[in-house]
Amino acid sequence: MLKRLKTIGRYDVFKRIIVTGIFIVVLSFAIIESMIVSGFKINDTHAPDIEYVIILGSGLKGSQLSIILQQRVDTGIAYLKQHPHMPVIVSGGQGPGEDIPEAEAMSRYLVGQGIDQNRIIQENRSTSTFENLKFSQDILKAQGVSQPSIMIVTSNYHLYRAEMIASTLGFKVHGIASPSLEYLLPQNMLREYLAMIKAMLQLP
Repeated sequence: MLKRLKTIGRYDVFKRIIVTGIFIVVLSFAIIESMIVSGFKINDTHAPDIEYVIILGSGLKGSQLSIILQQRVDTGIAYLKQHPHMPVIVSGGQGPGEDIPEAEAMSRYLVGQGIDQNRIIQENRSTSTFENLKFSQDILKAQGVSQPSIMIVTSNYHLYRAEMIASTLGFKVHGIASPSLEYLLPQNMLREYLAMIKAMLQLP
């Protein structure tokens, strides 16, 4: 009888641990997803004193922009055409299945859409959002630019994390959320939840 009671006691402890764990996961998911969603409507188009635009990469098909990346670049183009003297950093390295760095493909696309090549700075080494922004910062520091005011252009589900990282690096941050494909949104939101946890654990 005593042995049975001990077994039941252990079961209750495990059950409480599992229930508590599930509650923490659900709560963290709800909080983090609400943070991500808050970035969907960010549109700082009229923010003053922007010094640089940074468009973040998102994959190629060979040497062609993916649909998501084209949406980002098209959103950036609309802003750049409203600010014809604004320099732009295109940020993205070369990943598996990509024939050229994302930065080079973005640069070609921008030029094809009428953006002067002299306005474009390529950051072509990065493989993550943190590297996108850190390596872009390194380029600017090498040019004597410290803590500039930047306009980040990236997908709506990605903007909150990108701004969070940029702020940590010391940028004065503004952003424009580009649209994303609705049928891919559940997948992207789940992936972004995990990426947010990783970023919050790694950033100071």
